[in-house]
Amino acid sequence: MNNGTDKRLKDFKKDLKNNLSSIQIVRKHIIFGECCELSQQAYFNLRSEVAKKFGLHPNEVFVVGSAKLGFSIAPDKEYHLFSDESDIDIALVCSTLFDEFWNQLYSYKEEFPNDWDEYDDFVDYFFRGWIRPDKLPPSDLFSLRKDWWDFFRSLTSSGRYGNYKITGGLYQSYFFLENYQKICIENVKKMEGI
Repeated sequence: MNNGTDKRLKDFKKDLKNNLSSIQIVRKHIIFGECCELSQQAYFNLRSEVAKKFGLHPNEVFVVGSAKLGFSIAPDKEYHLFSDESDIDIALVCSTLFDEFWNQLYSYKEEFPNDWDEYDDFVDYFFRGWIRPDKLPPSDLFSLRKDWWDFFRSLTSSGRYGNYKITGGLYQSYFFLENYQKICIENVKKMEGI
């Protein structure tokens, strides 16, 4: 573990044990601050590039997960360090873009009611206020999925942000982004006996 990640992990664990709420920890360690695995310039460039593609403000684009923290807080991966096998996970927060997807998904479901194998999984995440692109309808019939994946594949293959797979998820609001991340914080607290 490098010194920066070691310090981040110590600070994170200290905040778990102090009186910070789970949402405060999400905001302090995930929403705000630097990205552990990208330089300040690369983090700015990545957020700007994603924002431009989707017509967002860069403040609506975040790196989350182990690329942000330097270690994972996902269930069954707690404290695994970011590595060459890790992904850079991006969260986009925009109700307008979310509604655009929702409108097109509604039309798709009306036209192709039986052609969506991932529908039940999609609905579970959708109810939590986010869209996982891997749960969208088949890309040969739903162009938004293809466009989404083509863009993130091009970011990955560009190598501008390292040799990591870059993926993105779309959240309806900050409320849903923070509360989804809060689940991970609360699981880590339980693991730590807090």
